[in-house]
Amino acid sequence: MIRSVALLLALAVAHPALAQTAPPGSAPKQSPAKPQAKKPDPSKPDAAVQNGPCIGVIPHIGDRFAVKKIGVTIFGNELKEIPIEPWGLDDLVVARVRAAINARYAVRRIAYPANAFEPFDNPPSLFSNAEDTLKGVVQTIAHGTGCEDYVVVVKAVSRVGDTNQVVRGIGVVNTGIYTFLYALTYLFVFDGHTFDVLAKGASAIDKDPLDALKRADPIRGPNRELEELRWPTDPDAVFTWPPAQNVLMGLRDKTRALLTQSLDHVLPDVLSRASTP
Repeated sequence: MIRSVALLLALAVAHPALAQTAPPGSAPKQSPAKPQAKKPDPSKPDAAVQNGPCIGVIPHIGDRFAVKKIGVTIFGNELKEIPIEPWGLDDLVVARVRAAINARYAVRRIAYPANAFEPFDNPPSLFSNAEDTLKGVVQTIAHGTGCEDYVVVVKAVSRVGDTNQVVRGIGVVNTGIYTFLYALTYLFVFDGHTFDVLAKGASAIDKDPLDALKRADPIRGPNRELEELRWPTDPDAVFTWPPAQNVLMGLRDKTRALLTQSLDHVLPDVLSRASTP
């Protein structure tokens, strides 16, 4: 008996864990696992940035895609507009501004009612000052949001070649010979306190110099010729164009690429002139 007790004591000294016996039928206790540190999500700014100074973005380009045909006479001109909100072009604008802004500043998309830009899009008078009208629209939209500056991206306009026809915003136009995709935008940076315009500029892209040798560019602004796209020969087909969903999705991807290229080309210059961080 004494030898058995001595043996147990020796084992307990050698292995301290044996000195603590668990009640019958109970499982041995396990030390709780340490919680793993949560990795930051790179797509979301941290709390310090969220609570710090912000740059507001007000995009107004991604609602409609224009499909335009320019005929030999005015009677041959056709126009259809297709809703394209699911393309996410306004979200793309916010993403490109975020990429161009100092990471210490939060970039926030500022929401607005559907009719907020009505005074700017359809001015009541030919003598209205577009920039003053836009300033009033931005003040109304930005009220109470408290950002340092506001980057506003709206649709721009270009005449097509030597015709009296114009294109605006996002879309495609057929001139009878060529078909062009265009993404015409104009950028403004407004002071968040006075709402004065700090800087502005039209979108642009670097084009292949050889393009100038092929033909005169008929659109002033970001565009590319769609050589692979066959335009409908039946004039009535324009109003049911494009005939296939895959064609429309192809145009979506090309539009997003063209818009990204144009914004990345002009944003650094406009923001630097506005001294926006």
